Amino acid sequence: MDKIRNMSNEDLLRLSNEESKKITRESIVTALVLLFADKPYEKITVTEIVKKAGVSRTAFYRNFNTKEDVLRELSQSIIDKLNWFFTGDKYNGDGKALLLDIFNYIKSNKRTISLLFNSKQIVYEILGGKTYLDSVMPEDISSDYYSLVATETVLKKIIIEWFNRGMKESPEYMADYCSEISRRIIKG
Repeated sequence: MDKIRNMSNEDLLRLSNEESKKITRESIVTALVLLFADKPYEKITVTEIVKKAGVSRTAFYRNFNTKEDVLRELSQSIIDKLNWFFTGDKYNGDGKALLLDIFNYIKSNKRTISLLFNSKQIVYEILGGKTYLDSVMPEDISSDYYSLVATETVLKKIIIEWFNRGMKESPEYMADYCSEISRRIIKG
């Protein structure tokens, strides 16, 4: 609070403009997700997005060039969150806990991820960045490199199929299942 009191009016205005821009962008992205619940991405127009977001067309075009740019921002936010799971030491090599958090995140963000899948976003881009194996395997692992690649590929495919089939199995079941698959592939 003291920091704000000590800021000049110009600094406060700049802060307000930055906050306003952030709110506008978030409103536009949220509007796209909400509209997707009612119609396919390809049929959603910029006019519908700005109306749902409660912003002007000028505000839209001040922040994005196309609705595809909105989709890219949404995709990047999902990618950033998925990559967050893989950073730091929060799992300390506990692959099952990591997988459980990923399956729970995907399930709780079904609508958004569905939009990205259905809009022809590259599925592997969504699951890109730092990998599962980077997070749970020590750097000096002596296992066969191709076993690690196979494990990574299988896990990505299982996640995609689980999502596409309606996520009928619980995240707990999927984390257990994927942990066991990983163990089997790596052990050979």
